[in-house]
Amino acid sequence: REILSGCLIENEEYSAAARVLSHINMENGKYDDSEKAAFYVKLAELFLDDDETVAADVYLNRSAQVVHNCTDENVRIRHKVSYARILDSKRKFLEASQRYYELSTGEIRINGEPVKEDELMLLLNKAVTCALLANAGPQRTRMLGTLTKDERSYTLSTHWSLLDKMYRERLLSQEEVQAFEHTLEPHQKAVLADGSTVLERAVIEHNILAASKLYDNVLFEELGKLLEIDPSKTELVVSRMIGENRLAGSIDQVKGLLKFGTDQDPLVAFDASIKRVCLAVNDCWEREELQKLSL
Repeated sequence: REILSGCLIENEEYSAAARVLSHINMENGKYDDSEKAAFYVKLAELFLDDDETVAADVYLNRSAQVVHNCTDENVRIRHKVSYARILDSKRKFLEASQRYYELSTGEIRINGEPVKEDELMLLLNKAVTCALLANAGPQRTRMLGTLTKDERSYTLSTHWSLLDKMYRERLLSQEEVQAFEHTLEPHQKAVLADGSTVLERAVIEHNILAASKLYDNVLFEELGKLLEIDPSKTELVVSRMIGENRLAGSIDQVKGLLKFGTDQDPLVAFDASIKRVCLAVNDCWEREELQKLSL
């Protein structure tokens, strides 16, 4: 079975190779936990290479039951990477971004040797991609902040402009979005129930948040023109974001008006304004320090 599986892998028939190996019984008492973990992680990786997330998830769950007893650090790392890939494939982009980033910053060693820098950069690139595709909201903003402040992100030429603008909550141009779209994997271009792609949804939600920094209130017709989408679709997206507590605002359906923000005590609003200014000043100072280091 292993020889046949090897031939199928050479022909890039990864899921077929995994199914051949899956007939090997690892629960007959002949194998220790390290061998089981390595075997199940390998099956998960093969299924992931063919975008068969459900099957990969099954075997990664089996690996999770024994990987804590695994003595091979390489297998433990592969397990973590595979878990991040599954989250990515399931479109749980925020969680996937956090996992990828943790791996990209850790002092990972395989057989006593540190992981190559280009492999860590690949993990960072995946972390940024997933963060940009995640649902807009406070949690994603925090993740974008972490990635923006990592000086390695400056070297990601295709991603940096988009990352910086999203973190600063600025409107995105179609040219920047299209350039980023070319770097996405097939599952990241999936079409959702409303007919939009994952990227289109992420960009629309981000631009709505960016618009909330420019307007106190706006007609959906005008907001639709700004975002270059149908006003009725804009209202649906906004209502979902408000319902999920990812956007503060209210909708006047009679007037077709969106009012950003919530009614709050003037002192609370003043404190929030001071906080935003302090954060902006701190951000400018950090960028100056990074520029000095890069000279």
